Amino acid sequence: MSCSPFRRIALLVSLALATTGCFPTQPLYLNDTGDLSYYLDRATAVEYPDVEATTLEEVAQSRAPITVAEPNFDEFWDLSLEETVSMALQNSKVIRGYGTPGLQSNRVAPGIDNLANGPAGAGTTYNIGIRESEPGFIGTPGQITPPGFVSSNTSLESNQGVEAALADFDAQFTTSAFWEKSDSPRNNIAVDRVSVFQQDSLQFQAQLAKRTADGTQLFLRNVTSYSDNNVPLAPAGFQALRSVWQTAIEAEIRQPLLRGRGAFINRMPIVISRIGTDQEIANLEAQLQNMVTNVEIRYWDLYAAYRNLESAKYGRDSALVTWRIVQDKYKEETEPIQREAQAREQYYFFRAEVERAWSDLLDAESNLRWLLGIASTDGRLIRPIDEPLKAPVQFDYCQSLDEALHCRPELRQENWEIKKRQLALAYSKNSLLPTVNAFGQYRVLGVGDRLVSYTDPTPAFPAADSGAWNELMGGDFQEFRLGLEAGIPIGFRRELANVKNAELKLAREIARSEDMELDVTRELQHALRALDTNYQLAQTNFNRWASTTTEVESATQRYEAGRDTLDLVLEAQRRRAQAEIAYYQSLCEYNKVISLVHRRKGTSLAYCGVQFDEGPWTGKAYHDAEEYARKRSASRQLDYGWTRPEVISQGPGSGDCGCNGCETGESSEPIYDSNYAEPEMVYEGETLQEFAPEPLMSPAPLEELPNVLPRQLPQPQLPTPAPQPSPIDTSTTMRIVPPQSSPFIGAQPASAKGSVAKIKWEKIGLTKPDTTGQGTQATIRLVNHVE
Repeated sequence: MSCSPFRRIALLVSLALATTGCFPTQPLYLNDTGDLSYYLDRATAVEYPDVEATTLEEVAQSRAPITVAEPNFDEFWDLSLEETVSMALQNSKVIRGYGTPGLQSNRVAPGIDNLANGPAGAGTTYNIGIRESEPGFIGTPGQITPPGFVSSNTSLESNQGVEAALADFDAQFTTSAFWEKSDSPRNNIAVDRVSVFQQDSLQFQAQLAKRTADGTQLFLRNVTSYSDNNVPLAPAGFQALRSVWQTAIEAEIRQPLLRGRGAFINRMPIVISRIGTDQEIANLEAQLQNMVTNVEIRYWDLYAAYRNLESAKYGRDSALVTWRIVQDKYKEETEPIQREAQAREQYYFFRAEVERAWSDLLDAESNLRWLLGIASTDGRLIRPIDEPLKAPVQFDYCQSLDEALHCRPELRQENWEIKKRQLALAYSKNSLLPTVNAFGQYRVLGVGDRLVSYTDPTPAFPAADSGAWNELMGGDFQEFRLGLEAGIPIGFRRELANVKNAELKLAREIARSEDMELDVTRELQHALRALDTNYQLAQTNFNRWASTTTEVESATQRYEAGRDTLDLVLEAQRRRAQAEIAYYQSLCEYNKVISLVHRRKGTSLAYCGVQFDEGPWTGKAYHDAEEYARKRSASRQLDYGWTRPEVISQGPGSGDCGCNGCETGESSEPIYDSNYAEPEMVYEGETLQEFAPEPLMSPAPLEELPNVLPRQLPQPQLPTPAPQPSPIDTSTTMRIVPPQSSPFIGAQPASAKGSVAKIKWEKIGLTKPDTTGQGTQATIRLVNHVE
């Protein structure tokens, strides 16, 4: 009895299982050498990517930090505020200092950001280009969306650029070619002993498809087929030719009549993509305004640090002189040891203040260097040369509020979101219509023995040597088809949910916009209140400083005359140092709040003379734009009474905020004052009044003080001169003070108190060259001199 192949295979498998059993064994390898160098005992070890990243020279060539123990440096680096802002902009491919500055009580705190731990939040010069080039999704090549197709409002928000959205209207070309060989027996009575069907066939198709802005779909295709089989020829068989070619040219059109019809619906993804780009521009502008504001805040922080260091050193030197005097008296046994210890403690107190102020200065200088994009230490020490503004700055609240609501990029970004939701809602309502599509097709056919016949004259089909393309060009065989198709979802459940979802999203964004405007109003009022507070504190602390200076001089004279104790001298010296530090801190806070007010108005770029602009395009882009402009100017506009889609952008504005929405990106025309012989300019609605803080000779009577303190403190008839800081001590590198004179903003008493100061504008620089290659422009600030 013979064993079938299946039984033999089953027998071999059974024998293999019986011999191996259930005991696992290690596999055997023919060339096993025992080398286990490829074996790893862990799968998640720390590894480093194979990436060649170039390190900046500012990082590689940075020096050891300047410290309290090692205070030496090569030289000072005197920088003005406008140079600082310009340098920060030119070195910013990544926006450093993008954190939003805020207020802590009446003091301005710079924005907090950390690129080392969160680099994704920082804007870059590439962000807008990346947003414009987002591809969205890449579908199957050659396919176009079916007529009447409408996306959900969630899918409408897909992250894609304008070019990717326009790709839906690009022409699509597809082609296919298949060859097939058939060799199959037939279950029929053989004719002429043909019981097996044999055939060689070829199928070729090429199609060009395009969708228009109205939703119309156009197709132009060629379909060619070839067959060669063994079916008997006539009269015994059923075919005239053994092989035959057939070709056809088809033109087809499909038009949606309800759902998916019109330019408003089909162009909506393009409009939404453009709005996404505008939102990215607003986001980048907001971060750039934060950066410019933070640079100015850090600049004045460094100035205050210099002043604090000078005040601490002045107190230290005064305490040292007092200690030596008391020590001499102690040696002469005219003062007890307790007085000498008090004087010694005072000296070490101010010495600790000097060390602390020096450390704070180095930290402030390092923070400013970070915003400038330069090395943390390069042997130079940045020193501000601009003096803070001492004149009162008054902002008109109504104008400031209008500027904030118009120029704040955060509000503009949210308004774009509202516009997007409005368009998405109108778009989603189109899905409530049924799908009704009309289509038509026209075809020209040609059949022949050959694909192309070169016989002259060409025989007609079904004669031998007839040509399919010859028949097609003759136009003897023409076909057409017209049709109408419709589809209606019963209940429209998904479509109604889509509309409801769009309505809720629109309501959410409107609510957000309302609260954002309320928050912008609160922030602006808080900044204006802090501006007034710091101005008053600057006046008060100056009077306090002047008073303590007089007190120190009087207490020292009385102590030397033996009429007062040492305690009064030491306490007066300490209060004088505290008053001087408080004055310069409040003065710097006053200047920082001015910058913060502009940030909360959205006018920081105009205030600092910075233009927000894009970089250059390629030459081909300018050439194409010029051709499109010429073509449009030569065309004739037709007014249909309505356009779809409607206008969604107001274009360049006419405000004077200097933001990206203004016509020129610069300030508006000057406001002239007719009180002067020559018209003078008042900057952005601000009124600068002369102010020279003077100490009070005597306190005001209590009965004259109202419930709310007056803005202008009472002035004495005979003002005393302001105290001058101590000169630079060249014996040590730690005695550092900014120059006393400044070529920039300053107030000099020249007219009656309360009058409007004359302001002369002067452009002191030109636009600096672009060193980043990314199109960043830094326009120099206009500096005002008060006459």
